[in-house]
Amino acid sequence: MPIDEPASRATELFTAKRVLDAHWTRALDRPWRVGGCLECQGRNDCPQLDWAIEITAEAAALMFQKR
Repeated sequence: MPIDEPASRATELFTAKRVLDAHWTRALDRPWRVGGCLECQGRNDCPQLDWAIEITAEAAALMFQKR
């Protein structure tokens, strides 16, 4: 995929899962917390983790919409 093109929703979800997995496996003493990637900025501040949670929540909300 050329770098100029926007990422597909599937690519975003795949990337978000990798971010969540990194935070789960690398922050064993406090899973799902800051400390699992190079973007972590403090004890409770990681823009990458926040982004991954937001993307996952949007996908879940879309999947569970009532018709």
